[in-house]
Amino acid sequence: MIPVDLNITSIIKSEDDEEKIEFFTVGNYRQSKKGLVISYEENEGIGYENCKVNITADGDCITIERTGPAASTLCVEKNIKHHCVYGTPFGDFTMGINTYDIDNTLSEVGGRLWFKYSIDINNDFVSENEMEILVTPSGDEPGMSGG
Repeated sequence: MIPVDLNITSIIKSEDDEEKIEFFTVGNYRQSKKGLVISYEENEGIGYENCKVNITADGDCITIERTGPAASTLCVEKNIKHHCVYGTPFGDFTMGINTYDIDNTLSEVGGRLWFKYSIDINNDFVSENEMEILVTPSGDEPGMSGG
């Protein structure tokens, strides 16, 4: 497990609005039997307080698991629609995740994970989204290979 700096950018487009959210945080990065795993703690400023996020990337299959008071597991897989229960402090609901594209250039020393997907609730369109996660070993400048 290596400590890493994370630059996470989300673009959320609804029918009448577009929002870009970018945040920087620190986390850990490791290889597991299921793929490369990015882990970080959320707080109220970047998500839900007292939650931990594990993002496992294995080629074109990405699993985003949040544990804590707002627990959820999202499966993102190119050209496949998955349904999941999404937890919030206000209650849980079921949503569909339809992934259009994934670009995974993660390696043992970091890299980039990008994916584009849409969200629906009860088959009603909610938003089209893009997420980019840049993983850099702590102390390295983005774009440099870690040592």
